[in-house]
Amino acid sequence: MNFVAPVAACLVVISPFASVPVSADAEHPYLTKKHLVTVGGYRQQSKASLTAARENFEPTPVDLESMGLKDRDNSWLVEYRYRKNPRWQFSGSIYRYSQSAGLTAETSFNFDSVEVEVGSALETSLTIDTYIFDAMYTLKRTDHSELIIGGGFHVLDNDVLIKTQRTVNGNEREEIEQGRASLVAPLPNFRATYFHAFTPKLSMLATAGWLSLSYDQYDGDFRYLRLRAEYLVTDALGLSAGFQFASIDAQENLNRGYNRFDVQFSGVTVGLSYAF
Repeated sequence: MNFVAPVAACLVVISPFASVPVSADAEHPYLTKKHLVTVGGYRQQSKASLTAARENFEPTPVDLESMGLKDRDNSWLVEYRYRKNPRWQFSGSIYRYSQSAGLTAETSFNFDSVEVEVGSALETSLTIDTYIFDAMYTLKRTDHSELIIGGGFHVLDNDVLIKTQRTVNGNEREEIEQGRASLVAPLPNFRATYFHAFTPKLSMLATAGWLSLSYDQYDGDFRYLRLRAEYLVTDALGLSAGFQFASIDAQENLNRGYNRFDVQFSGVTVGLSYAF
């Protein structure tokens, strides 16, 4: 996998700041408060291709439409950041995406050794929990801006369940089959964040993340971009709005096949933050 181009691009951007000392004074609370807690919501547009390939079955990716799920949904998010000192800070985030639906299958596919035929009654559910853990290092900080880089883990906890029911020999009996695929993928990634305060009240934050690697039974590809503007109502309380994009293609190789989740999320975020 090609790591050279993304790493080189990051080095070009950050190299002018690598030797700049940290400013002792900072005006904006984001740069001085040790703790920052944010809760909010995410109105997202989703694209997903889910595959539970098993031996002796042709792999069939299943999209949200085939599962009867919406491509737009609301979800919640919780974030916490701890600033240990002017150089180091640590953060954790949780995002949840969950949907369920019932429909009549309009296309045929297989999932976890279950053959779904056209006309079969389906009950489906999809849950994707995302946990993000980061350790970040300050390259440059002034009284109104900060550039940090670092890395961490983007842990995906995915679970999809498909139940199919069909009538056999008229109405004499019904067959019910269930296919399920779960994937917990801890994907390490590189991140960079830039913060800038235009005034003591109004600020913006931009974060980008990247990963592409294979290890053990996992193959992973990850892209992340977040833009956020915040207005401080008080010195501690802030209101934010922004845009977020995440593209995650994770595969777990099993003895009997593989599970693959190829998912993209994009949409607007709103949040309420408290710093102390």
